[in-house]
Amino acid sequence: MTQKRKVLITGTGGFIFSNFIRRAFHTKQDYTFVSIDSVRKNHAIHNMYVNKNHKFYPGDVSHPHFVNTVFEMERPDIVIHGAAESFVDSSIDNAVPFITSNVLGTQVIIDACLKWEVEKLIHISTDEVYGHLTDESSDAWTEDSPMNPRNPYAASKASAELLVKAAHETHGLQYVITRSCNNYGPWQDPEKFLPKMIMKILSDEKVTVYGQGLQIRDWMHVFDNCAAIMKIINDGDINTTYDISASQELPNVEVFQRVCNTLNKGHDLIEFVKDRPGHDFRHSINSDKLKALGWVPEYKFNDGIAQTAQWYLNNQWFFRMSSNNS
Repeated sequence: MTQKRKVLITGTGGFIFSNFIRRAFHTKQDYTFVSIDSVRKNHAIHNMYVNKNHKFYPGDVSHPHFVNTVFEMERPDIVIHGAAESFVDSSIDNAVPFITSNVLGTQVIIDACLKWEVEKLIHISTDEVYGHLTDESSDAWTEDSPMNPRNPYAASKASAELLVKAAHETHGLQYVITRSCNNYGPWQDPEKFLPKMIMKILSDEKVTVYGQGLQIRDWMHVFDNCAAIMKIINDGDINTTYDISASQELPNVEVFQRVCNTLNKGHDLIEFVKDRPGHDFRHSINSDKLKALGWVPEYKFNDGIAQTAQWYLNNQWFFRMSSNNS
């Protein structure tokens, strides 16, 4: 029997890659998986999905000895680097953890990929690296659009991308970079916009929205992002970048209204607060390059929100566990 190829993933205690592991097994992908996560938040260990084809190592991607030990023991064929600090508001308060995890951590992973001759590195980035569009009519970004990050989180992710590309030019690292729009779905940390909104509405608490809620984001269900990443692993070109989006752009205030419609309550709970510094107005990315591989998003926003809200209703322990994080 031919041995399955091994994929090492960083960040499987987080939102996107806890879902990715589940989806990979659900869709019977022909890989074995090992993963790394710092389990810094209490609920991360509960996000984890482990079975005989997924081995988990708790540890920090910014620690070279730990990372090299895992690589030496496991000898992965493919690496997906998804571990990152990702909450923009926190990066504004304190950028240092973002530099440590997103920049230093990426270099540690790059070094291990080169040392242990990994076939390719899939580096997970974000549409935040593009900066923002200042009106509703501007064309969506493509993979060739310049990076212009406007907050510490975005700058750390842009820096990480540059390190990946530099490793390709200098050392021959084989890579793919993905830049996705806003994700939502089950297992997302309640510090993020959508689950926080659901949690507050269910508890009849005020939902704070920056400014007048006119900032526009493209919203994609996490299952669609997981399918896109797997498509890229299986069929994507090498040493290139893929934008991933659902082309479902909505202002934040409309997102709030649609969540209220789904939950049948909460329209009176919105509270507009002073906008945060440097708040991007609009994000919009074009996924035609990825769609040419045969990927298309399946979830319409209203259906995805209904599924997501139902998951949180069925798993309210997740809110309680998350609220205990230090």
